Amino acid sequence: MKVSILDAGHPHWGSELEHIGVLLGEAHNPALFPYHFLYATLTRIGGSLAIFEADGAEVGAGILFPRHMQLNGGALRRSYTLRYHAIGGAQPALAEIAKACEAALGGAQVIFYDPTGPLSYYPTHQEIGPVDIGRPDAQEAAATRDLQRRVWGSPDEFLYPSDIHSAEFAAGTSLVARVDGRPAGFLFGFYKFGGGTLPADWHARFGGDFRLESQTMGVVPEHRGLRIAHLLKKIQAERAWQEGIGIINWTADPLQYPNAALNFGLLRAIAFDFVPDLYPFRNELNRVHASRFGLTWLVGSTRVRSIPLVGARAEILDLRRRTQIKRVNDGCDRADFDVDARIIAIEIPADWTDLQQRDLAQAQAWRILTDEIFTRYIGTGSNRYVVTGVGTDNDRRYLVAERAGAALWDRLGRAETITT
Repeated sequence: MKVSILDAGHPHWGSELEHIGVLLGEAHNPALFPYHFLYATLTRIGGSLAIFEADGAEVGAGILFPRHMQLNGGALRRSYTLRYHAIGGAQPALAEIAKACEAALGGAQVIFYDPTGPLSYYPTHQEIGPVDIGRPDAQEAAATRDLQRRVWGSPDEFLYPSDIHSAEFAAGTSLVARVDGRPAGFLFGFYKFGGGTLPADWHARFGGDFRLESQTMGVVPEHRGLRIAHLLKKIQAERAWQEGIGIINWTADPLQYPNAALNFGLLRAIAFDFVPDLYPFRNELNRVHASRFGLTWLVGSTRVRSIPLVGARAEILDLRRRTQIKRVNDGCDRADFDVDARIIAIEIPADWTDLQQRDLAQAQAWRILTDEIFTRYIGTGSNRYVVTGVGTDNDRRYLVAERAGAALWDRLGRAETITT
């Protein structure tokens, strides 16, 4: 059996994904991952695509997901989950598939996983006021697809498969939030090998070789006043830290102020990575090109671990009283690309979702200008800034960013060292 391992560096990465999707009937196959995840995220978490051939014909395709990393004889050995899909009814021996894949990966451990096979679900429960959070049972896992439809209005081919919540798949995060016994929200994520370069000594301090990628979180509108998003993220952080994971990454639209208030003001995540036009999709919440911040959440830091599970409030700066914070732009009409200050404020729309619905041209103008601003200012190098908070000035909304440097790294990164 021949195995080809492909990642985003392959010259025909996009077309290979499309080819496999057609072979596996992606529009009508609920076991397949959405194209935008495979195209933009899979290799960012250290995963890849495996194509299997026998007698000159393609017999299967697999998605390799990071599963574990451990010391083996003084070296780090990676373990993957091989999410396998047979092509055209071919049924090669499972042991042969895993063995061929391990050889192609240079000896990494590969655990075979069939998303259509018998699966196990072990629900857990943690009651916090009216909300019950834990791992889902089989019915609740299936319900996450409907929750995705309700939150984003996405067609079926954009939905994540429900089996990722099974014990056999072993996702990095698998959580649902229940209200009155019914699913009201969810959060899932994947283990991750490495990631973007970290400043200072954070790689060693927080275990940068093995992280968590928090992929998707959604809460139905009628229950958004119960602070479910905060509870899901806090429990995710606690469980990651218990596993010895000190860093959680995820992406976020920098123009969604409610998300910014949660991510920066309440959870105390930070952003020093920006990728314009990251995802190829369009939906009701993304009617213009989908630029994203890459967020870093130091779940082992004192700054994050001190946030209480219940009763925490987002820190939102009143910029009317902070004249020393220099504003970079005035709406989507004007920006200063030569600001030199310790702290800056970048204005974003007060309601990005509504703006995209009622004035698409103005939404596009906001995206274009802020893409330029983030590209110029956000980063870890000299004269760059890190988004650490949010602010308001009456009905105007801002991201607050601090100048990158040793003093900032020391303040944000105070924590115990990962030893596991």
